[in-house]
Amino acid sequence: MQQAKVKVKDGASALRAKAKIVWAKLAEKTEAATSRSHDERQLAHERGRAKVAAAEAQLHQEKVAHREAAMEHRLHKHAGVGGHNHKHGAGGVH
Repeated sequence: MQQAKVKVKDGASALRAKAKIVWAKLAEKTEAATSRSHDERQLAHERGRAKVAAAEAQLHQEKVAHREAAMEHRLHKHAGVGGHNHKHGAGGVH
């Protein structure tokens, strides 16, 4: 069940990252179209690349956070494994 949650969270993060990448590329194209010189177009391209890289880095950070949360959940869920979890004196003769 936890793997499914991680997969869904990763998918949602990937969609957000994809949207940010698309917006960054669109902004880059509009800025390049309105630029007057070759240097301004190159600067627009570099800004677009930086925004795309930032979106991809954020995606990877979110994926790491999802996996950390899943690991923490598993550790806390199974912390009592190996102990005595049955109730004494709850209806039977011992």
